[in-house]
Amino acid sequence: MAEKNCPSCHKELKLRESGYPMGSAFLKADRVHVDIYECPECHEIRLYSSDGDMMTCPKCGTQHNVKEACPVCALNAALDEANK
Repeated sequence: MAEKNCPSCHKELKLRESGYPMGSAFLKADRVHVDIYECPECHEIRLYSSDGDMMTCPKCGTQHNVKEACPVCALNAALDEANK
């Protein structure tokens, strides 16, 4: 992986979170996962598209980070439980 540098102070950015989900669980097309980097010098935050640690839910087809449960299936299960 290429080194990522801060555009403000040119220090090397440090990875803070990998595969962070952004967007709505309801709108699959608008949901993206990003890697969050922070500059240790000026604390600027930069987001980059995440390409690793993703999986497709075998039940509904939603793509999500392997570290999280499928948000669509979790929401559907909660709604089913609430409607009992």
